[in-house]
Order: sequence, then structure tokens, then C-alpha cells
Amino acid sequence: MTAQTIQIDTQGRIELPLMMREALGLFPDTDVLVELTAKGIYIRPKLSATPITERIANMDLPISDWETMEQEIEAGHLK
Repeated sequence: MTAQTIQIDTQGRIELPLMMREALGLFPDTDVLVELTAKGIYIRPKLSATPITERIANMDLPISDWETMEQEIEAGHLK
């Protein structure tokens, strides 16, 4: 485990060292979860559903529309 002292700016922001961001796969515009625990703050990448899963979930399809959904996927309308 690596530790490094960093400073909080006047806006309450911290800059994670490049080595730590790269090790965690944190790139610009990556969402992270920040959790306050009894031992301190825990920062980790936010795992999200795949884009196709999100799109399907947003379609709010009844079971009878699964065939339509499959056709949309095959036609390339849902990526």
C-alpha cells in the first residue's frame, strides 16, 4: 500500500497523485465513490452497468416486447 501526503485546496478538492490514478484506472471524467468509514475516507472507481444494460433498463419493456428488443439489438439500434 502506498501513502502520500497531499493538500486540500480552498475549494475542498484534492488531487490524487498520477501513480494512484493510473493504478486504479481513474481517468478524467471517471466517476468515483467516496465513502466515509470509521477508519477514514475510502475512494474507489464507481462500477456502472454496461451501456446496453442501461438502455434496456430505460426502455421499460414488458415481457412481450423482448422479441422487439432483440431485433433492435441485432439491427444495431442499441449499442
